[in-house]
Amino acid sequence: MKIAIVIPTYNEKDNIKKIIPQIFSLVPQSSLIIIDDNSPDKTADEVKKLRKKFPHLYLIKRKQKAGRGSAVIEGFKYADKYIRPQIYIEMDADFSHNPKELPQLIKSSKPKTVVLASRYVKDSQIINWPISRKITSFFANKLIRFILKLPIHDNTNGFRCYSKEAVNFLLNHQFKTQGYILLSEAAYLLSQKGFDFLEIPSVFRNRKLGKSNANLAEFLRSLPALFLIKRIVK
Repeated sequence: MKIAIVIPTYNEKDNIKKIIPQIFSLVPQSSLIIIDDNSPDKTADEVKKLRKKFPHLYLIKRKQKAGRGSAVIEGFKYADKYIRPQIYIEMDADFSHNPKELPQLIKSSKPKTVVLASRYVKDSQIINWPISRKITSFFANKLIRFILKLPIHDNTNGFRCYSKEAVNFLLNHQFKTQGYILLSEAAYLLSQKGFDFLEIPSVFRNRKLGKSNANLAEFLRSLPALFLIKRIVK
């Protein structure tokens, strides 16, 4: 079974050189696609060095920072064209998404199903988050679930495993949003088309290295997009 793992990066030099070897040790049959938004810290250079050791490591370097959502879609397009996997996974590079959870995500995958590593189901944990971020995440997820009527408890975590059918559908859609809110647009589209969602417990650790790009300001800017998403599918 072919598996494509897509990781968007921006200033993740210290993390990326650690997480790539770990992913290949856990899922050796996978192809790993890094989409770097021209990181000033030269994340892409670290990926290039590792490509000599890992033949199934691929790098897409974009000219400028264009948002996490569009990076993931670009990675999926690349995988669909050149790798043709049965399973597509998106995750972050900062170890907040634990690579050790990848085998369970893959094992839980089914046709016409999206598997989500969820921070808000039984046996999940969030470790070392400041209280301000816990409050923002809690209300963001409640609001997204209320407005879009999605059957998901964690709508803002981008650690997801998609079936080939789900990705084929998404790649034929012209997305109206970008950044982290694209996670909600993708989930809403798939829910409207009858795809199932399975949330599995996840231990989410706050990053130790680098700086997060997700914050309250981005969420507030994204609020109007939730109502735009509702109008996408009539």
